[in-house]
Amino acid sequence: MLRSLFVCLVLALSGVASAQSDFSYTWLQVSWSDVDSDNYGAGDGLGLSASFELTPNFHIFGGYSGIDADSNVDATGWDAGIGLNTPLSGTMDIVVQLSYQTTEIDLPLGASVENDGLGFGAGIRVGANDWIEVHGGLTYLDLDSGNETVFDAGFLLNLGDAFAVGVAGTWDDEVSTWSLNGRLYFD
Repeated sequence: MLRSLFVCLVLALSGVASAQSDFSYTWLQVSWSDVDSDNYGAGDGLGLSASFELTPNFHIFGGYSGIDADSNVDATGWDAGIGLNTPLSGTMDIVVQLSYQTTEIDLPLGASVENDGLGFGAGIRVGANDWIEVHGGLTYLDLDSGNETVFDAGFLLNLGDAFAVGVAGTWDDEVSTWSLNGRLYFD
């Protein structure tokens, strides 16, 4: 895993001097999510996430979400981490992130399951035009319960310089999630 991290960082840094993009990494986002889990059934919930640009190429991020499943199962999770973002062109950024992740699932009859670990992700942000951004990536999770790879993709529709709405999805072997997002930029 360390070798993969090194390769991704070298690839990301190789584009620093070649281009400049206009993506913001300082934002606050509210999400409504619909979740379908093989183990716990379907559910929905709310999430809050944020990102803050430390320098033009580094940002910190974090988020919290709560899901209420149909089978009387509640799940809460949060993540926090640091990311490297660098332009590949004037309309495309590569993003590499390292995060700490934790999830707690409250089962019926008072039982609960906790799952903690590290995540390493790489993805792209593409400005299709002035008002549409498309994004996608892969995240490798090394959790207490084992390893997982999560694929994500989505888009944002910019309704002005400071506000965007969009749809995103995440998929792994056991869980698929769709979310509706509202993002407020602070630049």
